[in-house]
Amino acid sequence: MYTWLLFDADNTIWDFDAAEAHALEQTLLERDIAWSVEVLSTYRLINREAWDDYEKGRLPKEQLRDIRFRRLLEHYRHDHPAEQLSLTYRNYLAASHHLLPGALTVLETVKQNYRLGLITNGLSEVQRPRLANTGIAPYFEFIAISDELGVAKPHAAFFEHAHTQMGGPDPSEVLVIGDNPNADILGALSYGFDACWLRHPGTANRKHLGETMRIRTIMELLDHL
Repeated sequence: MYTWLLFDADNTIWDFDAAEAHALEQTLLERDIAWSVEVLSTYRLINREAWDDYEKGRLPKEQLRDIRFRRLLEHYRHDHPAEQLSLTYRNYLAASHHLLPGALTVLETVKQNYRLGLITNGLSEVQRPRLANTGIAPYFEFIAISDELGVAKPHAAFFEHAHTQMGGPDPSEVLVIGDNPNADILGALSYGFDACWLRHPGTANRKHLGETMRIRTIMELLDHL
């Protein structure tokens, strides 16, 4: 049914939660800032709010890199340069090798019958090294990174770029696979692509979004193709 499969990166192919926790812990310990699960939870709330604002066009990408750490430091009343913490964190994150279980098996399997693209909302200096570290870049015919395009999912312009990179196939031939219900699923559906929602165990339930299929692990994708 499909010619193209477009994969989101973080928490679809990469285990971003694991990479994020490791990078943040190393960053804070390097600056002698107390580390705890509570700090991680606070950062994740701040980070998600910042990315939501970015994806909705309320936060310029130039502010995205540092504002998360500025808010975290303000929350805990620490006197450290947010720019330095942000740079250290991005360096640790860029060096990560974390993949979701089964991700490579899925890519190796679907590559035999489909053409693949990678579509990610992320920072170029983080995503490009991670592609090299994890060795997944060769699976994809094109890679679209919001930081390089100046527009993020779920905006139509992002999916328009992907559509152009694919050579303009009929939208019905394209399936987007991702974990973010807004950026990935609603963004894809609004553009006219089909969408597979990777809803990880523990994720808050939401009403049916109109997704073509719903899976709980990336390996389950193989059962639907």
